[in-house]
Amino acid sequence: MILGMSSERVTVSMPAELRLAAQRVAEDAGVPFSSVVSSALEAWVRGRLVDAWLADHQAAFGAFDEAELQRIAAGAGVPYIPPPPPGTLA
Repeated sequence: MILGMSSERVTVSMPAELRLAAQRVAEDAGVPFSSVVSSALEAWVRGRLVDAWLADHQAAFGAFDEAELQRIAAGAGVPYIPPPPPGTLA
């Protein structure tokens, strides 16, 4: 949880497979399911900050092509994930 922020109970719907995977992560880590969900959403929100920086960087210096992003991912030791199809929520 983000320090200094209050918690609020919410209800969400998600695919059963996703819920089960998140539950396994929570059990393996010994933390509540809500901690896993909160951490995932925090990472998603932080990712929007990185997206904004990347858009500014590409506006100033030119866009990365997918091959370049694949090389960067490989160099960083992280999996490359292609962009979502147009019109979908990233």
